[in-house]
Amino acid sequence: MIGRRVLRIKVLQHVYAFHLSGNDDLVSARNNLIKSIADLSNIFYINLYFFFRFIKFYEERIEENKKKLIPSEEDLKPNLVLIDNFYINSLLSNKKLNIEISDLSPDFAFENDMLWDIYKKMKDWYNYKSFIKKRRYILEDYQKFYSKFFKQFIAFHPLLKSYLESGDLSWVDDQNTMALVTYMWLKNYDPSDINSAEAPKPFKPIKNIGDEDDKAFVVTLFDNTILNKKKWDDEIQKHAKNWDLHRLNILDRYIIHQAMTEIVYCPTIPIKTTIDEYIEIATKFCTEKSHIFINGLLQAIIDDYSENGLIKKSGRGLIDN
Repeated sequence: MIGRRVLRIKVLQHVYAFHLSGNDDLVSARNNLIKSIADLSNIFYINLYFFFRFIKFYEERIEENKKKLIPSEEDLKPNLVLIDNFYINSLLSNKKLNIEISDLSPDFAFENDMLWDIYKKMKDWYNYKSFIKKRRYILEDYQKFYSKFFKQFIAFHPLLKSYLESGDLSWVDDQNTMALVTYMWLKNYDPSDINSAEAPKPFKPIKNIGDEDDKAFVVTLFDNTILNKKKWDDEIQKHAKNWDLHRLNILDRYIIHQAMTEIVYCPTIPIKTTIDEYIEIATKFCTEKSHIFINGLLQAIIDDYSENGLIKKSGRGLIDN
């Protein structure tokens, strides 16, 4: 699964965009958010497409080298471990993944340039040289090598980045997230475990009673963060007495808005979990000391709300509260 932190970040991006645009169509904005999250799967499959294509490209180079006018011994007896092993064979023969990738109808004009660039650079890569020289391999060797290869050569390749920049405006930021998701997926892929072949889903499917609904979480968080903007600004002004509200970093404000929305409107999520998540988000996206300011202000508002019985937690939400 893609995970709740990614969903929180996507909500924050769209809350920010909503206010920046001056838009007042909440339903349309919400639908755009849901579509944006669903589209994360496309980025995963784009990543996987280039991973699959490079394996095929590498194989094509082997066959091409055999046809040289004066082939070397290495050309005639190539090391096939990179393209012929139980890990990679299982991946390439996965019908479901191949269908999803083909559904993208990919037409990447830069593809050949990117594959040649990777091919040339990989030849000098220490991990590649070590990998093909090994005498015995276990599953972990394949998992480590292919995940590192993806991260090193595909995930942040300039040509792929340029393509993403020319598409949806959020795709470059989303790739930072989905590169990690793809890396972890490759690192954990196990041909003997049918479940590991499942592609990560933006919204966790509900299989059992008590499972939390990711889509409902996103809608609750987005709608109530937008609708309670004035209320949360009033709380910030009340507890940050030495600060003019409009001098505060706008993203700091929206993080506090969203964190308080989650604390008040998501009763099954522990307060500590919410605080920790938004402090991490602030550390990643805000100024150097923002997380300290946000943490202090959140604690003050939470204490006030708790004293007045305005925070109601239940089930898992009672943990550590």
